[in-house]
Amino acid sequence: MSKVGIIANPAAGKDVRRVISYTTFTSNIEKTNQIKGIILGIDSTGVTEIFIMPDYDYLGLRAISRLPKGIIQAKVSFLEMPVKYTSEDSTRAAQLMEKLGVGCLVTLGGDGTNRDVAKGSRNVPLVPVSSGTNNVFPFVIDPTSAGIAAGLVAQRLVKDKKAVKIQKRLVVIKNGIEVDMALLDAVVLDQRFIGSRAIWNLAEAKQIVCTRAEPHNLGMTRIGGNLHPISPDDDQGIYVKLGKGKLRVSASVLPGLISEVAVAEVKILEIGDEVEVRHKPSVIALDGEREIIVRTTDRVEIRLQRDGPPVVDIDRTLKEAVKRGFFKH
Repeated sequence: MSKVGIIANPAAGKDVRRVISYTTFTSNIEKTNQIKGIILGIDSTGVTEIFIMPDYDYLGLRAISRLPKGIIQAKVSFLEMPVKYTSEDSTRAAQLMEKLGVGCLVTLGGDGTNRDVAKGSRNVPLVPVSSGTNNVFPFVIDPTSAGIAAGLVAQRLVKDKKAVKIQKRLVVIKNGIEVDMALLDAVVLDQRFIGSRAIWNLAEAKQIVCTRAEPHNLGMTRIGGNLHPISPDDDQGIYVKLGKGKLRVSASVLPGLISEVAVAEVKILEIGDEVEVRHKPSVIALDGEREIIVRTTDRVEIRLQRDGPPVVDIDRTLKEAVKRGFFKH
């Protein structure tokens, strides 16, 4: 029996960054349509069961109810779990889906959504579909194609080992204990309290640690990308300390907003390297959201590791399926 899970975040793409930058708003109608395409794509591959995370805006339920009766052959059901209206919903759903034996997970959200899912499961392959604000981790992809790729992987119909790639992550170690993680970046902010979770003010940023840094991406990773590009496949990361120095770099952290910052230090990280949080007291933002308070007496390190979630290469997966004649009938 083959199973695929769908985790859709109704809050993705609706934070304050939508107000202060030149970007678009992802409506729940659009998300519902994306889920419909994902379900139809999964079902077309012959997957027998689809699990959907329940959410407070009933995205999954709306998607199912608006599909023609009898069009879906797979059994579709919703996880039996309380909805807490927080990021914990995505984490808990990922945990439950792994226990249920799903062979692939489709996420619909932004960088934060995928981080939440990875905190719940780093074993099940992900097909991350974009619907957030500063999307670096998820793909801007046709939802139906994403669903097809997920169905193929769940049924192990693609034998190409490079079709699923283990991602990097940043582990936050506070006073000797691993307390949290990020998939893309950890940013040390000159703040004492969490306040608004989303970050947008570069003046607050003091230290930036990234798993990848590409000049075509938005967000804090772009600062590193405009200094020394690093791809998701590279076994490296980058550390940037902002402050007085001879170097200045401009970067578009939010859509349409280009800022210039002073850079005091740049360092390429290898897998296993750690960066000490020296700016204290502070708050650490993980993948764009404030999460961890660092007090003066705390000792905090951020370590680069290659043990993040496995992510499906959609293009490679679909091309492999074509070579195997999957779409010929």
